Amino acid sequence: MASAIEQFKRWRIKKASQAVSAKREYTPMKYAGRLAVLYLAGDSNSEYLLKKVGKFCEENHLRLTSFGYFDAKELQTHLIPHSNADFFCNKHLDVLKLPHKSEFLRFTSEKFDYLINLYPTTCLPLLGISALSEAKFRVGPYWPDYDFCFDLMLQTEKEDLMQFTDDVLIYLKNFGNG
Repeated sequence: MASAIEQFKRWRIKKASQAVSAKREYTPMKYAGRLAVLYLAGDSNSEYLLKKVGKFCEENHLRLTSFGYFDAKELQTHLIPHSNADFFCNKHLDVLKLPHKSEFLRFTSEKFDYLINLYPTTCLPLLGISALSEAKFRVGPYWPDYDFCFDLMLQTEKEDLMQFTDDVLIYLKNFGNG
């Protein structure tokens, strides 16, 4: 059972997400133009995952935008945000380590066709951004307690982030395209 603090944080994210008035709809791949990825930037697999998603985007003529979270007080100096990649850390969050929509306006207000959540365990800062996002279609792992953060939750046979990424990309490619 989750602690009272975790339940409060989940409640607060859910309450904030109810104010988002995004039109949620699946766009077939042949009509989609933009894909965004939320990921744990400090994870050892993050570079490989981004390369895999980048290749998928090239093959399907999608523009990729990524947003990585570092669980640290400050960002490392070599991380330079640019138009297709951005990073954030704990200094961008409130005392409970939750995001405010105003702080992440660029990422939560853009109308991506797909928002893919690629992180192996629940991460409240990333879940909060997913919940506040105005993306048309948000995909994430099967976490029933956070169903308000996703439009589609996929459960893979193994709890393996690489396998989950493959499953998500296959699903996006085939779902709605016959």
